[in-house]
Parts: sequence; C-alpha cells; structure tokens
Amino acid sequence: MAVGSAFQAALGMGLALLVVPILALLDPGFIPGPMLLAGTVLTAMTAYQERDAIDRKGLAISLLGLLVGTVIGAVSLQYAAGPNVQRVFGAVILVAVLISVLGSHVVPNTRNLIMGGGAAGVMGTMVGIHGPPISLVFQGAEPRVARAMLGAFFTIAYLGSVAALALDGLFGRAGVERAVVLLPGVGIGLALAPVVRRCVNRRRLRVAILAVAAISGVLLVLK
Repeated sequence: MAVGSAFQAALGMGLALLVVPILALLDPGFIPGPMLLAGTVLTAMTAYQERDAIDRKGLAISLLGLLVGTVIGAVSLQYAAGPNVQRVFGAVILVAVLISVLGSHVVPNTRNLIMGGGAAGVMGTMVGIHGPPISLVFQGAEPRVARAMLGAFFTIAYLGSVAALALDGLFGRAGVERAVVLLPGVGIGLALAPVVRRCVNRRRLRVAILAVAAISGVLLVLK
C-alpha cells in the first residue's frame, strides 16, 4: 500500500493496478471496499494539492458515466460473489491491463468522458481498479492537469463505489476495520511521493506495474 500510494501520488498511477492484485492474492477481503476507502484519503490529498488545475466541466461529464457504471458494477459483483469470486477479480484485472496496453490516444470529449467514466465505474466497483479506462482519456493532458483530474475523479469514484457496495450489503464494519489497516501505508506513500517523482522513470514503472498486475491476474484466474 505504501509503494502503490507513493507511485500514485507522484506519477498518477500505481495504486490500484499494483495494490489490488497483490491484496487479492493475499486476502480478497481487502478488495474492493477496504482498499477503495483507504485510497480515498490519497486521491483527495492529490486533488487538493493541485485543485486549480481541475477542469470542472470535464469532471462533471465523466461523473455522469461513473454513476451509471458504479450501479452496474455493484449489481454485477453481487451476482459474481461466491467460490469463483477470485477468478472474476483476476479476469477483470486482466481486462484492465489489456486496456492500459492497447489504449491509443483518446480525445477528452463528451462521449469519451462518459464512456471512460462508465467503464471505470464498472471495473472499480467490482475489483477496485478505476484507473485504466479514465486514464486513457487524460493521457495526453499536461501531467499536472492529469494528476488533478484523476485525483478528483478517483476520490468521488472510490466513495461512490464504497457506498454502492454498502447498499448491496457487500461492505460493512469489517470492511472499515480492514481499511484502517491500510491507512498507514497511505501516509508513508504520501511522504515518499516527492522522492519518487524525482527518481523514478515513468515509462519503466508503467511496464513493471502492468507486469505485476498481469501475473497476479493470471494467478487469480488459475487459483
């Protein structure tokens, strides 16, 4: 959680794709709700630090898609719950990796913002990985703008997913307690972020994170 948080705060990626697959292998109870609730602290801090770079209109449009996708994801997860839930997690993780690898330049227009937000809502509510679909929309933006927009989007997305899970009876007191376990990692990651921003090669980091996520996804499917 500390490593993923440091990468996310410094470079705008790393939290979900790195942390979720590993947590799913260690203990599926940490995803999606606990990881999302703990991650809200990180994304809110990121958005606040660069709040003047947020495009409020673009954010509002993407949130319309997010709302629909979150509901679909919560319903889908309820039907997927059971002995095969880890395989479902693994499959969705592999889809997220595929989107990240194959995604081409996407213009942040109304249609793409809605589609990206919707896909993020479905994937994020099911396994806690909102990033790949919506990140594609902002991949051509200035880094500061991308970090601010994604931070704001993820904050609202994470809280919305947790609320949807709670309404479906899939997140409760035990989930909150697990989220508290993850919070120290968030704090350490925020403290390390300035060092990471100076020292880490973004392209190599992206390849490494996608590799870890892909391997973990395959292990979950085969488990």
